[in-house]
Amino acid sequence: METIFIDTEFGKVHAKAAGDANNPLVLGLHGWSQRNGWHTWEPLLQPLADAGFYVVSVDMPGWGLSIPAKPEPLTNGRSLEAVLAILDGLQCPQATLMGKSWGGGVAIAVALEHPQRIHKLILTAPAFHQLEQLFGITQPVLLAWAEDDPVIPFSYADQFAAAIPSCQLETYASGGHSAAPQNAADFAPKAIDFLKN
Repeated sequence: METIFIDTEFGKVHAKAAGDANNPLVLGLHGWSQRNGWHTWEPLLQPLADAGFYVVSVDMPGWGLSIPAKPEPLTNGRSLEAVLAILDGLQCPQATLMGKSWGGGVAIAVALEHPQRIHKLILTAPAFHQLEQLFGITQPVLLAWAEDDPVIPFSYADQFAAAIPSCQLETYASGGHSAAPQNAADFAPKAIDFLKN
C-alpha cells in the first residue's frame, strides 16, 4: 500500500493505493463525518489488489490530508464533480466505485448521472434518499448492510435491493454502519467474485 496525491481542480486529493495502476480501478469513497477517510476501506485494499485490481481509497476534498483548492464544503453536485475529477486525475475513463454511507450516495449519483464512467458499484449502507431513482441504476451493485446499523436502519436494505435492477445483497448480524469493511474476511471474497464476473 502506498500514499498518493491526485491532482484535481479541487486540490490535491490524498489517497492510499494498492495494486498495479494498470489494473482495473476500484475507487473507495468514505462517509460524511470527519472521523471518516481513506481508512474506511483499508481492510479491503490489499485483498482486492491481490486479486488483480488497482484499489484507491481517498480522503475526499476537505477531509483528512486532502487539501481543498477552496475551503468550502462539498455540496451534492460538487461531490459528484469531485469524484469525476479524481477519476480524471487518475487518468481512468471507467471505474468501480466503493461507497460507504454518504460516499455510497455520491457513488450512486455518479452512476446515475455518468453511467459511462462507472462499471460497477460496491455499497455499504448508502445514504441516498431518492429511492425512486434507484430503478435507473444500470450497473451491477453489490450491497452490504448490517442488522445493527445505528445510522441507516437495516430495514432499508431490502428496499434498496428491490429497487436496484441488478443487486446482490449481503447482510451481516453486526458491523454497525460499516458492514462491508467490518466483515472484510467474509465480504472481500464476495467482492472479488462480484468484480470478476
